[in-house]
Amino acid sequence: MAGDMEEFSIRSLHGPLRDLVPIYSVNQLLLNLVGLGMVLWLHSWLAGLLVVAIILVMLGWAVQFASRPCVMMVSEEQATWLEAVLAHEGFYGKSELDDRWRLIEAQWWQRWPHEFIEFVRGDQVMLIAPCNVMDSLRDCLEFVEDRGQVLRGAGDWPSAFETLEPEVEQQLPWHMHVPTALLGVPIVAAWIWSLFATGSEGMSGWGVSAMALSQGRFETIFLHMFAHGGPMHLMMNLTALVGIGATLTSRLGRAPLNWLRFVSLFALGGLAGAALFLALHPAGTVPMVGASGGLYALVGLLIRTPPNGGALLSVRSMRIRRIGWDLVKENMFLFALLAVIAWTSGTAGGLAWEAHLAGFLFGMFVGPKLLPAAAAPEAFRAPEPRVSASFD
Repeated sequence: MAGDMEEFSIRSLHGPLRDLVPIYSVNQLLLNLVGLGMVLWLHSWLAGLLVVAIILVMLGWAVQFASRPCVMMVSEEQATWLEAVLAHEGFYGKSELDDRWRLIEAQWWQRWPHEFIEFVRGDQVMLIAPCNVMDSLRDCLEFVEDRGQVLRGAGDWPSAFETLEPEVEQQLPWHMHVPTALLGVPIVAAWIWSLFATGSEGMSGWGVSAMALSQGRFETIFLHMFAHGGPMHLMMNLTALVGIGATLTSRLGRAPLNWLRFVSLFALGGLAGAALFLALHPAGTVPMVGASGGLYALVGLLIRTPPNGGALLSVRSMRIRRIGWDLVKENMFLFALLAVIAWTSGTAGGLAWEAHLAGFLFGMFVGPKLLPAAAAPEAFRAPEPRVSASFD
């Protein structure tokens, strides 16, 4: 696909300061006022639920912020290809009145005036869309540019195109879920055990820290991967594990070796996270718990491995750089959310970003070494993007 854009940069249509209050219509304003009133009523009715009220407000803001109107510049050919994709998928229809693409058969709660897709032609094409939709459109362009090809249909309109995660569309064999169970079951069992354990520090005693190692508790180097700081922490990690487990396992070869590769990557990523945490806190007394290091190692390898064979995406590709930046922003949001919760509740706690970073880098750079021998990293060199392509 032709394109003179080295980076698909997304920026706000109205400006970042304006988007701090992401309300763009009267109906949306009324809905926010009703929601805010309910939150205030809940807090006054159930005294002491300040943390719950703050979380509800932040979640409402995050949902609306994700749909803020954004702009991305693309080439004419890229715009034509995206319109072809929209027409093929059938979720959006183009209005004859203003040439804007809107959801077809949208429910009343989906009908917001600012949620549309528009292609404004000029020297370059200015693409306007909600940010969450723009992310998906950019995914399509990045995938095409990085892999250097598209699936072509008859005429000028593609009848099919390659999705980023085709495993979702097919039923994976049961044995692809085995590694997820091998890790998930002991994590849940450890949490249940901690609820009934008496005379112990609970799961914090499983945390790894410089103080724990100085006391000779070297088992915490491994135990911390199966410990969690609370039910929300546990559910977040289990959701991530279930979400990526079978997909990544299917890309690691045949069973049972792919089980071993999956569990090994998780364990080594967890060790990498612990190593960076200890290196940055050589005299630390606060223990680190959680499976984040191992999970981020799985994510790091997953985003580089091809869905159906082919070339391993280069770490310099647009898609990898963009995903890395997105993970940074997500961790900043989580850090802020946890800091607010800790401040309002008077408890200690935080985000072990060291484990996230080390695990992710380990999965991206070392994870490919665990791929099957037939898929050695040398054979997975990503092709250079084509300068041009056409719909045949």
